[in-house]
Formats: sequence, structure tokens, C-alpha cells
Amino acid sequence: MAASPKPYTSFTISSSCLCFGSLHNIWHGACIPPQQGFPNVRPRLSGTVLKHSIEYNLPAKNGKWNAFQLLDHEKNVTAWFIAHSDVDPEKEVDKILRVSGFRNNAKKAAAGILVINRYDWDYYDERSWDEIHADGEEDGVDELEGGSTETATWCGIVDYTEAKTNVLQWKEQQPSERTSSEGGISLYLCPAEYMHGRFGFDEDNEAARSFLFFSGMTEFKCTTFVGLQQTLKKEETPKETLERWLREGADLSGLRSIRLESLKLDPLPPRMKNSGPGLPPLASECLGPYDKSEHILRAQDIEALRLGTALREPVIQEFVESWRERSFDLINDMVMSYLERTVLPSVGNRTVSAAADVLFPRHHVENSFDRNAYCFFTRPHARYADNPGADFDSAFVSGKIRTFLASRTGGSSVVFDNECILGICNVVAYMLEEVFELANNHSRDCRRPKILPWDIRIAVFNDPELLDLLKFSKVYWEGRGELPLPETREESYVTLETMLAMQADWEWSEYS
Repeated sequence: MAASPKPYTSFTISSSCLCFGSLHNIWHGACIPPQQGFPNVRPRLSGTVLKHSIEYNLPAKNGKWNAFQLLDHEKNVTAWFIAHSDVDPEKEVDKILRVSGFRNNAKKAAAGILVINRYDWDYYDERSWDEIHADGEEDGVDELEGGSTETATWCGIVDYTEAKTNVLQWKEQQPSERTSSEGGISLYLCPAEYMHGRFGFDEDNEAARSFLFFSGMTEFKCTTFVGLQQTLKKEETPKETLERWLREGADLSGLRSIRLESLKLDPLPPRMKNSGPGLPPLASECLGPYDKSEHILRAQDIEALRLGTALREPVIQEFVESWRERSFDLINDMVMSYLERTVLPSVGNRTVSAAADVLFPRHHVENSFDRNAYCFFTRPHARYADNPGADFDSAFVSGKIRTFLASRTGGSSVVFDNECILGICNVVAYMLEEVFELANNHSRDCRRPKILPWDIRIAVFNDPELLDLLKFSKVYWEGRGELPLPETREESYVTLETMLAMQADWEWSEYS
């Protein structure tokens, strides 16, 4: 017979509503009318911390609820899980851990998951505090031998109609000694800095059917049900994590990451006026997306550059196969926007030396992009002198660059010096080698075995020189119409509330 989680105890919900939290939270929940349906909860800033507005009562499924202890490797109770008797506890916990993240948003609401974070309850919300505690009285404190005390991590879940009765009973007991009743459960954990909760709702999102209670010390990769050996979360290798992301259809483009990083608040605090990379360009300022038939670099050209940089340390990893085409589209679009916006006005009808001074005005600055690019531009035949094994088809790429530039002259007669074109080809190769090296570093820092478009976008975003040259690519900021840029500068600024909502909706921790 297959092993199954063993319930620790049980209680009953009969009023179609439960109250939860610390004693004063429960009291507040019992003093207001029962909430109906899934609560409309959004993150908001209170002081310097992120909070959700919680009322501490929820519609709940009537009937018997089972409580399960969750143990760590040393058999300590590190979390609790309670659920209606109709719920499969293993499947429900797995769903909660896969979906919950750390902020409430539309995605979580659609999945029936309500997040209760560390600042959403306990003494962080003072409503009804004075009604339960006398002046100076503390809640959640255990008295130890010798007169010392420690703050407990405690939460109660109780039927709405019995909430006040249970609170008055629990108020006279130390947290570790609070007893459960027919209509309520006392959930105690070893002292930890923060406590967290996750409610699971039924398929219609009408009533809560489960609750996961844990602390800041809980490690789900080391935690299991009493009666089982398998932990709640599987320990994954970086390769397994990436494969899971790909199976689950995670958005690995990096578009949301760079757009969130570039947000500016309205009104913009003075200390932030000149901070960060600045606002992204407007949609009208960007170039592209270009037709893929015009791409400058073929797959073999990009791979040649990646393999060429492999002669340096660390070795540049491969591109993720299922995102390879989108990676190459991004790379080409960035290059083509650079050619059209920066190169075209600078090399037409100019000699190499004249074009070099216009293209790379900071070439006298040590260790700058301009200085290195200037050398590659003015000495095009010496580029691979110290790297004869590099297999980059500069003749083919140079021809594509010439054709592309000629197509953007508007029909006017412009002469492109052969040496200039070869020099630009070498600059493009150098630029991409820098992008690949930085993308590789980001991928390794994130413990990923291969490169994604996310790594490429972040690599450019975090390098001011590269961003200044490549930021006018529409595909860089928007993808192919996935996340449109603002049309006006006013739209580039957001309120703090909007920023927090966007962060919640695009929470990357869902893919952790």
C-alpha cells in the first residue's frame, strides 16, 4: 500500500467562513461580516515595506479539515498544512508551491492562490490589538525556564462563529501550549523571524479549501509530510531547472526584466534624476523590427563568434535550442539598428580615418569600447592576427552590411569605402563578442547551463556603452510586439502603485 500523509489532528468548519492570523487578527476578522468569494488583494507600500490589505476572514469550505505537520530532516515541525478532507494534500501543496510566489496578482488569483506575506499580519497590522491585549502586553511570547522569553511563530485558523471564543481561550495560554478545538486549530512553529501563509481555493474560487503555514526558516527542499519520505520540493540541478522552465512555458525573453529595471517614478525623486540607465526610448525613436530576410548574420556567423570567444575564459555556453531563433533575431535586430542609426550617417562618403573619429569619439579613453572598436575599425586585416582559428565569414557579413546600408540611403548616391565596410564588420564582431561574454556571465551567475534572450538583454542593459549603442532596437525592448514601448514621454513615468502591481504580475520568483 502506498504511503500517504498522516494527519496530526482535525477540526470542523460549519459557518462557511474561517478567521485566521494572530489573536488580534482573528478578533478583527470575527468583528466584520464574512467576506464573499476570492478577495481582491493587491500589493501596496506601507512605509518602507510591501503589504497586502487583508481582512482576516475568508469564505471556507464546510466540513472536516485535517491538519498535517511538515517536518525537516531533523524531524522538527517546520511548517503546517491544513486542508478540507476532500483535498489531496500532496497535490494541493505542490500546486501552492508552484504558483504562489511572494505577491498576489491576477495569475495567482486565477489559480486560486492567496498569498499572506510576513508584513500582512501579526503585529504588523494593529487593528483590534487594544481589544485583545492590555497595555504593554505582548502576543506570541513563550516564557522559558529561568524567566527568559522568546517570540513564537503562531497562527490560528478557526470557524467564524467560534473565533472570539477561541481567541479568549488562547489568550490565557502560551503559544506553544495553545490547544486546538472542534472548531479551530492552533499552529505553532519554532521561533523564526517571519511567518507566511498561502490559502488554496476551490475550482470555482468561491471558498478556501487549504492553508500552508510556514516561517522564514522553512526550506521546502528539506521538508516532508509525516508519513512520507519525499520532500515537498525536489532538489534540482541547474539543467533540470531550465528544462522545467521550458516545459512549463516560462517567459524567458527578459523583456519584462529590463522594462521593470528601466521604470521611473512619477514624480521622480530628486536623488533618482540621474540614476540608473535612464528611460527607454519612445516607440517612435526605435528602429525595426527588421524583416528576417535582411538579417546581417546567419546562424553559423553567430555561432562562429560564440566559438571564437570560447578561446577566452570562461568558455561561452550554447544558446538554449528552443529559444535559439529568438536569440538570433534579437542579435540581428540590435546590430541592424546600430548600423542604421549610428554607422550609416558616419561612414557614407568618408575615408576610414574620417569615419573613425566620428564613430568612436572616445577612442582616447583607456579600456573603453570606443578605444577597442577604433583599433578594429582602422586595422580591419589585423583583427584575427592573434586568433587564426576563428571561423567568422567576414567577407559574407561585410557584403550583407554593404547591402543593408545601401538600402537605407533613401535613393541618394552614397559611396561606402571598402575598408570602412570591413572595419564595421569587425566592430560588429567585437561588439557581439562582448555581448556574448557578458550574457554568458549572467547565465552562469544564475546557474543556468545555456544562454537565453534574457541573458542577452540583461548583458546589454547592464553595460552603459553597449546600451547606448543598441538601445534603439525595437525588438530589444518590445520583442516582436510583445511589450510595446510608450508613445509619449509622459507614459514613461509610472506611479509607485503601478510599479508594484507590475512587479507583482511579472514576478520572476515564480520561475525559481
